[in-house]
Amino acid sequence: MRDKKLFQLTLTAVFVTIILTMSLLPQIGFITVMPGVSVTLVHIPVIVGVFLLDRRNAIILGFFMGLGSLMASYIYGATAFDLAFQLPWISVLPRMLFAWLAFEIVQLFKTIETIKLGKIILFGLVSLVTLFALFYGSKAIVTANAWAEYNTKQAEMVSLRSEADSIEDDKPIEALALRAEALVIELNLPTLSEEATNREAKVLNITTPLVLLLSVLFLVVYYWFIEKHQGSFVFIPSSFILATVIHTVLVLATVAIFKPAIFSAGFTDVISIIYGIAMTNGLMEALAAVLIGTPIIVGILNYTRRELI
Repeated sequence: MRDKKLFQLTLTAVFVTIILTMSLLPQIGFITVMPGVSVTLVHIPVIVGVFLLDRRNAIILGFFMGLGSLMASYIYGATAFDLAFQLPWISVLPRMLFAWLAFEIVQLFKTIETIKLGKIILFGLVSLVTLFALFYGSKAIVTANAWAEYNTKQAEMVSLRSEADSIEDDKPIEALALRAEALVIELNLPTLSEEATNREAKVLNITTPLVLLLSVLFLVVYYWFIEKHQGSFVFIPSSFILATVIHTVLVLATVAIFKPAIFSAGFTDVISIIYGIAMTNGLMEALAAVLIGTPIIVGILNYTRRELI
């Protein structure tokens, strides 16, 4: 019992070192694609640790991932989205929840794999989530981008009228000017709406076939992995995929709750943005986690089994 606790403590310390190193070295744990948009890889050692540690130590890894994110935001933060992670309840809290949920997912998927038709259930579940994410996530991103100008102008119109209402009694002439400016924007909205509709349709004609191609590639690779391992270890890539998507959703939802102004949109639009990013950017992170983390876990499990024989 004492040796097991010592092993858990040592392994936790090793993973904490890896997590903090990846978090604090630029372009390793958080790879910036463009200002305000980054691909997270530091969650991979957290999920790897979740497979090997108990629940308490798994949550500790999540805490240090969040701490590393907080420190990185002070060192490298450049945009409003980056700086939001200086708040512990945005950087640390969702990462601890993610580690806990990842642990529960791994345990659940392990159990499902042992039952009759368990491997088929896991294959179907992960395939459904992934295909749904790819198709509707990409559509949400396209829609958000196509209607960005329309939504911005509409928000500007509402803001101008609200400002006019607030100063109408004291500055009636300035209020009238603001209302006139808002009216000009309102008259241009139908044109912007038509342009957004055409732009959305044009981009979807390109992205939809690409998404279908990616979906087929994913299913082929996923099925190949299962066949290669004779149906064993199906729970491993399944856990990586679902846990990563949950991590992205948790982080974006926390930002939306505590810093909603960052999304510069109404409630409905915020939900659309969160969903779109989670289902595209989050899925890219999930596939990276599968490619990097799965061979590590499979190798460790194969090694430990040989040791036991």
